[in-house]
Amino acid sequence: MAEFPQSRRGRRAELSQATGIDQGTRGHWVRRGLVVTGLLLILAGVAVIAVPLYFVWQRGKADDQALAEWNAGGSQAIVGGLGAPIGSAGEGAAEAPLTCHASSAPPDDYALVRFPSLAQYSYAGVAGDGTWDLLRHRSMVHYKDSASPGDLGNVIIGFHREPHYEHIDLLKKGDVVDIQDRSCHTFHYRVTSMAVKYPNEVNELTQTSGHDLTLITCTPWWRDYQRIVWRATLITAAA
Repeated sequence: MAEFPQSRRGRRAELSQATGIDQGTRGHWVRRGLVVTGLLLILAGVAVIAVPLYFVWQRGKADDQALAEWNAGGSQAIVGGLGAPIGSAGEGAAEAPLTCHASSAPPDDYALVRFPSLAQYSYAGVAGDGTWDLLRHRSMVHYKDSASPGDLGNVIIGFHREPHYEHIDLLKKGDVVDIQDRSCHTFHYRVTSMAVKYPNEVNELTQTSGHDLTLITCTPWWRDYQRIVWRATLITAAA
C-alpha cells in the first residue's frame, strides 16, 4: 500500500505522544514565559526610574533638615538691604548681627546660600563643605579647597537643580547671591556672567585674584547633560 506524506496535525500528534506534552500545554508555558519576561522588563524599567528618584528624595530631605537646623538658631543676617560697598572702610568685613546663632547648626553645615533676585521662588540651601562626592548625599557643596565666603579668591559652590532649584536658570547677570557663614557674616555677590557649557568645557573652577564666587549646576532640568556656570563678584558685606 502506498504511503502518503503525514499531515502537520499528524506530526504534532506524534511529537506529543513522544514527549508526553501536548501542544496546548506547550503554548501555555510559552505564554506564561512571555508574561513573566514582560513583567520583569517592566519592573526593571520602574527600578531605573525609581532608584534615582529615591536618591533625589533622600537628598531633598537632607536639604530641608539642614535648612531647618540652620534657621532654628534664629538667624536674621540675610534679612534687610545691602550693607557697606567693597572699597569702603572695613573692606570685605561683615559684622555679625546679635540675633544670629548659625554657629549652633550641625558641624556638617558650612554656609547658607540664598538668591534674593529670585525671591518669588524662595530659593535657599545650606552647603556642606567637602568634595563633589558630598553631592551624593546633599544638594549643595562648598568645594573644600576653594576660598571661604568673603575671602580673596574663588568661592566654588556646586549644587543639584533637583529637587529644589527648577528655575535657577533664571538667575542672570546683575542678580545678587547671598552667602552667610557660620560666624553669621553675610556676603553679597553680584553675578557678572552666566554660561551654559558641556562638562568638558567648564574652566571656571580655579582660583582667582579677586573676591569671586563661582556657582555650577546641571541643566536641563532632570536631564543634566550640560552645566550652568555663574561667576559673581563680592560687592557688599551685610551688617
